[in-house]
Amino acid sequence: MRESDVKGKRLSLQEIKDTQLNILLEFEKICDENGLTFYLCGGSLLGAVRHKGFIPWDDDIDICMARPEYDRLCRLVKNDELKSPDWLKIVCYDNGTSRFPFIKVLDKRTVVFNDYFREEEYDNLWIDLLPVDGLPDKEEEVADLYRRVTTYRKYVQMKHIRPFEGKSLSKKLVKPLLFLIANIVNTDRYNDKLISESCAYPYEKAKNVGIVTEGLYGVREAIPREAYEKWIEVEFEGHMFKACSYWNEYLHNLFGDYMQLPPEDKRKTHDMKAYRLYD
Repeated sequence: MRESDVKGKRLSLQEIKDTQLNILLEFEKICDENGLTFYLCGGSLLGAVRHKGFIPWDDDIDICMARPEYDRLCRLVKNDELKSPDWLKIVCYDNGTSRFPFIKVLDKRTVVFNDYFREEEYDNLWIDLLPVDGLPDKEEEVADLYRRVTTYRKYVQMKHIRPFEGKSLSKKLVKPLLFLIANIVNTDRYNDKLISESCAYPYEKAKNVGIVTEGLYGVREAIPREAYEKWIEVEFEGHMFKACSYWNEYLHNLFGDYMQLPPEDKRKTHDMKAYRLYD
């Protein structure tokens, strides 16, 4: 579908946030009904602590779930054992419904256009559910793990870029070659390597755990498992959600002095082009 073909209303940033919050609240009901626990994480947890909601210039929601529960959720989705509204869809690589090595929870009543990536089957507003995996005991091994996974993730992304789009001339020139190579060798297969590496250290036996498949902060993602499994509640947009008891150390590791607002030129949104489809 091209953007010019959409029959719907373009959503404002606030309307995008309202839609994502609604996805989160519906997903919370599903988890409560099935004995599953998720936490706010990353920028969403920072927003809860610093702003009691979204970071004002942010436009997404990130949550996480321990790998054993995450795998159970994937099985429940695959076996169609979840009760959910018709407009909500859960996709994941494990079930062959997504290229991403984590779960996306979608609102099918919406459509999103990305200038730089082709998503095709799941161009909808979403929230991300990231698995929390076990980590090696030694910090240098943790660093090596994150380096390998980051490389695999970049290989996969190469296959889904828009080959002639980019923020700079150099990117516009190199992307067609990367896109061609990625499709010839089918870099989607690196998702298997990425997930295998992420699951190499069983969650239940690990001293430290962290988000690996989409862990953008490397060794700074690490949290003691015992601290992770204890939770508190934080306010987010007028609702209470769970977060791990290690929230202060976690946010400090990821963002430094996290209560300090970044300079205005660093307060960037994804400038998302999202529409609510007409019935």
